[in-house]
Amino acid sequence: MIGQILSNARTLPMMAPRRILLVHEADRLLAPKRAKDEEDGAEIEAPKKGKRPAATTPAEELEAYIEQPEPMTTLIFVSGPLDANRRIVKLLRKHADVVDCGTLHDPREAAIWITKRLEKDELAIEPKALTLLLQSTGLTLGRIRPEVEKLILYAAGESTITATHVRDVVIPQEESEGTFALMDAVQNSNAARALREVSALIDGGVQPPVILGQLRAAAIRMRPDSKVKTGLEAVFRTDIAIKSSAGTPQHLLECLVVELCAR
Repeated sequence: MIGQILSNARTLPMMAPRRILLVHEADRLLAPKRAKDEEDGAEIEAPKKGKRPAATTPAEELEAYIEQPEPMTTLIFVSGPLDANRRIVKLLRKHADVVDCGTLHDPREAAIWITKRLEKDELAIEPKALTLLLQSTGLTLGRIRPEVEKLILYAAGESTITATHVRDVVIPQEESEGTFALMDAVQNSNAARALREVSALIDGGVQPPVILGQLRAAAIRMRPDSKVKTGLEAVFRTDIAIKSSAGTPQHLLECLVVELCAR
């Protein structure tokens, strides 16, 4: 993922003075599990000009980019709370502009945020559904936002998000049921099972293009045949969104799954 982000960041803008890249749920990128040799509180030693060692890992490449960003690109990381002791977080605080876009302190604030977001799409949410949603997401806005977006897509055409909607779409991570489980779930319009499979495949290290390939195969086999064209258009649109960093691959794949199952 880091390689794709940096490649896009270094691409010159077309027909515009600047290129803007928005990376959602960036805490997964900026706060991975610590390496054994990483020490808390390690100080950053600014390398002498022209003396920085060549980056050998994706994380080091990202650090090098943060210190010397592409001047015609604005790279925005949307993240939850980060460990201030991490080296990359210290680099961001030193070289980037940090903006607090609002922190959710309790369930009441989370409920207000969710309600206002749903109102934009003329949707309401049942109290029980709201409780179930927050039980799954917690108070992390980076986790709440993508789940709400999926619910909006899933409940399209209805006026209220119900507890059933939440149970269908907001799914805990589980192990994959097998190679063809994702395609079977989509072909049977089983959004809950398909979302579990996407999550399990991502957690298992399967790359997004491979998962997208499975979803494309499922779209080709959709019935009636009139659904195939719209299904493939959705797959193509998602492919472009992933390549242009329009969101995290997992979130984009999950939205595609909901769209295919709804069809």
